[in-house]
Amino acid sequence: MSQLLETPGILDTPCEDAETKPAKLMIEFFTPSELSAFTPPEGFKLVGDYHIQKASPFVIGGAPGVGKSRGAVALAIAGATGADWFGLKVHRKFKTMIVQAENGRVRLKNEFADLDCATLDEFVRVCSPPPFGFAFDKVAFCDLLRREIDNFQPDVFILDPFNRLARDDKAKDYAQAFEELLAVLPNDDDAPALGIVAHTRKPRAEERANGRALLNLLAGSYVIGSVPRAVFIMQAASDDTTDSRIVWTCCKNNDGEMGKRSAWERRNGLFIPVQDFDWKTFEGDGEKRRTVSLADLDTLFEGGRRQLARNTAVEQLIEQTKLGKTACYQALQAGGKFSQNLNEQDGLLNFKP
Repeated sequence: MSQLLETPGILDTPCEDAETKPAKLMIEFFTPSELSAFTPPEGFKLVGDYHIQKASPFVIGGAPGVGKSRGAVALAIAGATGADWFGLKVHRKFKTMIVQAENGRVRLKNEFADLDCATLDEFVRVCSPPPFGFAFDKVAFCDLLRREIDNFQPDVFILDPFNRLARDDKAKDYAQAFEELLAVLPNDDDAPALGIVAHTRKPRAEERANGRALLNLLAGSYVIGSVPRAVFIMQAASDDTTDSRIVWTCCKNNDGEMGKRSAWERRNGLFIPVQDFDWKTFEGDGEKRRTVSLADLDTLFEGGRRQLARNTAVEQLIEQTKLGKTACYQALQAGGKFSQNLNEQDGLLNFKP
């Protein structure tokens, strides 16, 4: 049984002590020939095209409740079994330690109840929520966590979620949070990959980001997107509360190819691929929520200086906003939501800002 959650006095003294930190080489230079000749240590690449590798940070991002924690558990299971993780090849079996602060024993039981746990015990460790939170600024907490890491020797270390460690959204706080994490981990080439489970910000009504643009959705400081070598974003396939499907996208991979996005269905501790996913509908969700605004009409009518026939106005509004014909036609109706700003005289629409 881990001592991480049971030792009293965890809030005693600050964790950081420069004199007790292990010595580090502050900076090291190489010639181009040395860099070209470098061969990563055996077993360094864990998942995908260097998506997850030893001694490098990565992020699993997504909205609250979308299934990020389950994605982290799925990674641990993939490491134990050698199965693919969201379609990415697992190059060797590896150990995963998850330090998390949100899911209690009941939720964790549900995650693992349907799995062959006997095959996972050697490879997976998950803590229940620490009673004092992520107390990385306290000596007792850090010492206990280092001891657990030394005993288990994980290849992947996951913190879930990052906003329980970072005290504010400012760059300084996020950078400090990363430093506190790295202080408890080994610092050589055999250090574990550092996985961060992070929230995405609340999307705007008209927004449906895809691909590389998903990186901009990570909540908080730019640091959360700039520090990791790889970033994965999980999105709900729809707003339907009964829809258990998600869309998985790698929107950053500094050391390899990002790969294609994919669709999956959530299961306990696992995800199964969705066949024949309707990408057109998924991409159109943002457009459905996007509606014609007063600013759109102001632009169309040049602040009231233009007069347009209704059909012409509809066509030009479609071109301007990239919205559907129905949405643009309804916005220009006499009894529509902009009726106080529109009137028709001699077959021409007039706009009043």
